[in-house]
Order: sequence, then C-alpha cells, then structure tokens
Amino acid sequence: MSDKDITVALSGPPNILVSTPACVATCISKGIIRGPAVKESLSMMILDEADLLLSYRCEVDLKALIPHIPRSCQSILMSATSSSDVDKLTKLLLHNPFVLTLSEVGQAKDDVIPKNVQQFWISCDAKDKILHILALLKFELIQKKVLIFVNSIDMAFRLRLILEKFGIRSAVLNAELPQNSRLHIIEAFNARLFDYLIATDDTKTKEKQTNEENKKEATLSRKRKKQTNKENQKEQKVSRKHLQQTLDAEFGVVRGIDFKNVFTVVNFDMPLDATGYVHRIGRTGRANKTGASISLVSPKEDSTFKEIEHMLQDVEKKDMDCISPFPLLTKDAVESLRYRAQDVARSVTTRDVQEARRQDIKNEILNSEKLKSHFEENPTDLDLLKHDKLLCNKEIPAYLRDVPDYLIDPKTKEASNAVKLSRAAMHIDKPQRRKRQGFKGGSGKSRDPLKTFSAEGKRGRRRKEREGEPDRRKKSKKA
Repeated sequence: MSDKDITVALSGPPNILVSTPACVATCISKGIIRGPAVKESLSMMILDEADLLLSYRCEVDLKALIPHIPRSCQSILMSATSSSDVDKLTKLLLHNPFVLTLSEVGQAKDDVIPKNVQQFWISCDAKDKILHILALLKFELIQKKVLIFVNSIDMAFRLRLILEKFGIRSAVLNAELPQNSRLHIIEAFNARLFDYLIATDDTKTKEKQTNEENKKEATLSRKRKKQTNKENQKEQKVSRKHLQQTLDAEFGVVRGIDFKNVFTVVNFDMPLDATGYVHRIGRTGRANKTGASISLVSPKEDSTFKEIEHMLQDVEKKDMDCISPFPLLTKDAVESLRYRAQDVARSVTTRDVQEARRQDIKNEILNSEKLKSHFEENPTDLDLLKHDKLLCNKEIPAYLRDVPDYLIDPKTKEASNAVKLSRAAMHIDKPQRRKRQGFKGGSGKSRDPLKTFSAEGKRGRRRKEREGEPDRRKKSKKA
C-alpha cells in the first residue's frame, strides 16, 4: 500500500491494526501514525510467530516501537515452538511473563503431533523419490487435498513439470511471486480448485546451519592468519546464498498460513530438523480432523529422520515408533512406473525448470494487477485465474495420462479402491465449475454425425430421388 492509502485506511482510527513491525515503525517515523496517540490508546499487542520475528530481521523495528508501548499494555507472544529467539523477544518486550501451553481438544498436553494425524514414512533412494510420489498420486493411494513440501524452488518446479506430463495438475507456492498471486493461490487451494500444492519450506534452519558454517570458516581463517583471494570469493558466494535463503525465509509457507482441509502432507524432501517436521505436519489434522503425513526418506536423510523419531518418542514418552512404514505402496506398484518415470524425468532439463520459473513469474506479474482490481469488485470470485495451468509448452503424450490395468497389481488396486470409498464416505467432491455456454443445438442420435452419416452423400441421394428410388434414411425414420 502507498502512504496515501495507509493514511486513508488509518483515518478512522481503527480499533484493531494488523501489520508488520517494519510497517508500523515506518508509519510512526513518517508521522502517518502519531507516536503519542499509540502510547495513550494501545491496550494490547499480539506478536504472532514470535520465534520467526527476529530471523526476519525485525529486531531493530521492535526496539524502535518499545518507547511507544505503554507499561499498562498487555503483550502476548504466540509461537508453536519455543526457541532462543522467543526467550530473547520475551526479555525485550515482556514484564513478568506467564507461559501458557495450549493443546487441541482431546489431545494430551505432551503430544507434539495430534493423535488424529497418522505418520508414515517410505525409505527410498533420492533419485527414486519422484518415482514414489508419482505412484502415490497416480494410483490414488493418499487422500486429497495434498500439500507437498520440497526444500528448493527449482525442485518444486521440476516436480510440477513431471507431474504435468502424467496428467496431474498442481501449483507451486513460490516466494518469488507477487503477494496478490500468492494469496490467490492459497485461496484457490482452500476452495479446492486444485488438489495438489507444492510448497517450498521456510528456511530458518538453513540460515542457522549456514551461519554456523560461516563461523567455523571464520575461525579457521583466523588461525591461518592469511586469507587468500579464493577464500574471499568463497565468502562472497556464501553471502549471496544467504541472501537467497533470506528471501525464501520471508515467505515460509509452513508458518502463519491457514491451509483448510489438508488431508495429507508429503515430505518430498525431509526438513533439516525436528522443529521443521512438527511445523510441516501441523498443516493437517486441524480442528480435530483426521490427517496423515508421508515422509520420503533417502539414506542421506536417515540421521535427520532418526533425530525426529527420538524427539517424538522423548516428548510423547513412547517406546514404540511414532512413524510407521507406509503399508499401501507395494514395490511392484513402484516398479511398474519406473520405465515411464525415468524417461519423463530425463526429459525435464535444468533449462526447462528455469524457463518454467520465468514463465510462471511473468504470468503472475501480469495477472497481479488484474487480481487486485478484480477482487475489489468481486471478492468471492476465485476462478479468475488458474494457477495449475500447464507450464510445459511441449505436447504431452496421451499414454502418460492413464495407467493400463496390467501395470496395476491387485494389492495396489484394492488399496486405491479403499481410499476412493473412504473419500466418498466423507462426501468430498470437487466444486462444480460453471458450464460454458456453447452451441444450443440438439443432442442424441439426431445430432450424432455417426448416426446420420451416409456413404452416398447429398448428391447421391438427390440423384436417386430424381430416378424415383426412395431415400433409405427417410424410410428408416418413418419405420
């Protein structure tokens, strides 16, 4: 919003103001919001996702706001997890704080993951992850809607391009997109205009890991006493990488976004720690609804997976494994798609991924202004844009869309039918789209060209009529 729009919006003044610390601090410094008025009238301040505020570099802005917060103001910090950042923020803003831990209805206080969420895992090589996700989606072994987490934007688009070739429509929630488009993607997913959403995870843990690596490198460089030009170049590369990760962290989709009725969360890439796992799985099983999570674990991710299991066992005080092997996907079902999946995966090159990213950003930037103006007039209309439209310009082979029956083993077919029956029992149907107004002609046999086709043609029928022969078509109609 421009300064003019903000001034108009705050002319009220409002009873409740929702904003970022940076925006409020800027408005106070520009005089759009009067500091003394805030100090006189502010009665409650709520900081959501408190454990992320400092990682978003809001510390300076929060310190700038402290002089305008009256001591009588009630401050609340909300976070799904506790961390050193939360403790630091507590000391900065709160006086004599009280910690309140809440749990879902029917959920034990110590349960990190609600009991209504089933947790599964599949062990596979990193190169076979695409093969396994294809089998899960193509054979319909998991319940929709599905939220798929990856650790990079490139992998998100690569996965989307491969799914497209198999006739599976999906969308990517991308930090590079305009805000209007990102909000519309979430609203469209919540409205079930598409069932598969690929999301890049928030990278707070990546930043932490990178910072630790940087500290180690700095210590080693001090011991060496001399720093070569190569080390300088390396530090520059690390800083550029850090900036890119900061960009991704500013749009962590696992945090603070209301995904509605997500039945299955798939960890295509494993999170870097147990905290990231908890936040991802928290997208399903909300409001005491059932949900499931499936994690694809490669040998390199095995140590992280064991760390997550140990954390869940310690917190929930269980001796048994909290995450079970996924029972519905058989080895035969995976192998039946290997030949096709490998061919398709090889056809999606790095250049295709980069082109898809550029095309997606270009489309969304052009549509962003349309969205803004359209939704001001039609706030309930979500079908203006399709975020799951094809990115690939090449023609997709028709045989990839359908899996022949001979490739589906009986156990997989039985499992797929069970999932479909469960889906029907829950009355989960896609919203009916508006039908296009097309040709208002008749239908049925009278309009079927195969039923009215005659090898003789019009000229042949006219010639026979002149010669006195009856028209067989008219005769059959009279009969």
